[in-house]
Amino acid sequence: MLTATTLGFALGVGTVEGFKHLRRTDAGAAVGLNMIPELATLRARLAALADGTDPLGLQRAFAAGMLAVDPAGDPVYFVDDHFVAYAGAAPVAKGWNTKRRHAQSGRDDTLLVDARGRAVVFSSGEPTGLSTTLPGVLDQLRAVIGPDAPILLGFDRGGAYPVTFTACRDAGADWVTYRRKPLADSTAPPKRSWTVRDRKRVTMMLADETVHLKGYGDARQLTLFEHHQPVLQVLTSETNATGADLVCWLRSRWRIENMFKYASAHNGIDALACYDMTISADDRKMANPARAAARKTVKAAEGELAAAERALPQLLNDDALTLAQKNATLPDAHARIRDATDAVAAAKAELKPLPAKVLATDLNPDAQRARPHLARRGLQMVLRLLAFNVEAWLADHLNAYLTDPDEYRAIIRNLFHHGGQVDYTHTAITVTLDRLDSPRVARALGLLCDELNQAPTRMPGDHRPITYQLADA
Repeated sequence: MLTATTLGFALGVGTVEGFKHLRRTDAGAAVGLNMIPELATLRARLAALADGTDPLGLQRAFAAGMLAVDPAGDPVYFVDDHFVAYAGAAPVAKGWNTKRRHAQSGRDDTLLVDARGRAVVFSSGEPTGLSTTLPGVLDQLRAVIGPDAPILLGFDRGGAYPVTFTACRDAGADWVTYRRKPLADSTAPPKRSWTVRDRKRVTMMLADETVHLKGYGDARQLTLFEHHQPVLQVLTSETNATGADLVCWLRSRWRIENMFKYASAHNGIDALACYDMTISADDRKMANPARAAARKTVKAAEGELAAAERALPQLLNDDALTLAQKNATLPDAHARIRDATDAVAAAKAELKPLPAKVLATDLNPDAQRARPHLARRGLQMVLRLLAFNVEAWLADHLNAYLTDPDEYRAIIRNLFHHGGQVDYTHTAITVTLDRLDSPRVARALGLLCDELNQAPTRMPGDHRPITYQLADA
């Protein structure tokens, strides 16, 4: 059941409902069945499996196996939040939809990928922020790689807050991120720093210094100079790596952005999968409208006081008035200032006891909150990320023979839909792929098949080795 579902997600089926469009016999042959289950059976079995499993634990097990067999090389990981919109009528919490640039009901997935852009761990819940979700994700990463393994965590400016830095330090992880604007003045002279990326030497001018961050402590700051002007600043707790290495690693954040982009487009990580909700009283704290109104009153009173204080010197310096006229008007001007001062004091006294936030039920006794059930979508998320990682692994190994960095991912996705024949015997399974029209792709695929046959794979629960080959020309 899980193998069939993963196959569908690898083929680009965005939702479980999309499985009804697959040819059941053809898809079944690929997973050792006469045909894959019908939609109703598939949905019910997946729900039953999800309700009895720990999806996050399953993802950690997959990630531990992946990193043990094929480590990324660099101990660099990237983390970010991914918003999944909800368009139903339930009172689901709102978050910031970066695609549409406005607040919207939905949920947040916090995903962590390794230096090669492969999904490692994730969490899912109500929209909050990286500073809130990061500790749990770091705990999961520690469970995957061990308590003593080095970690350098990269994230964008959205998480560049002292509370996030502190969470990393508490988990024994180093961090690197961009400084939020405005840039700080650099006191260190820029010096040349270099590293090697893709067998090419990368050189940059960096000012390297230690700065103090309020709420955190000392951190390393790198200021990148281009044409003798500072263009960006990097903050990090890593003190041993070269500045060029750190800047290059942080610039590699596009890997997690690509993961969001392509996993959304091809593996359906934006699908909600389950609309079951738990409806309860809304226990969140909301902005207090009474305090907002009181602040407006204070602001208006302060404006009146400022106007009254400005009017007094204007009166005294008005050459159009005689001294007697000024003396007659002064009591009213002073009285206006006294009244405005008293009004400011009264407004501030009214503001002071009002809390900034109150419970939503205090504002509306009928306020409700919908919490989506996580287990069913969580299991599907594990299978979607598994399909994404499998595609990434096959694409990397295919490109070792294809050497086409621009198209190799698109080519491997197309090969997932390529025709062939599966022969089952009592001792082996043989997959014969149809000959491709492109000679270079056919050559690369043939070499990939030879590589796969060196350590034959097996279907879950099946002892028979799988052999891959290309049909004769």
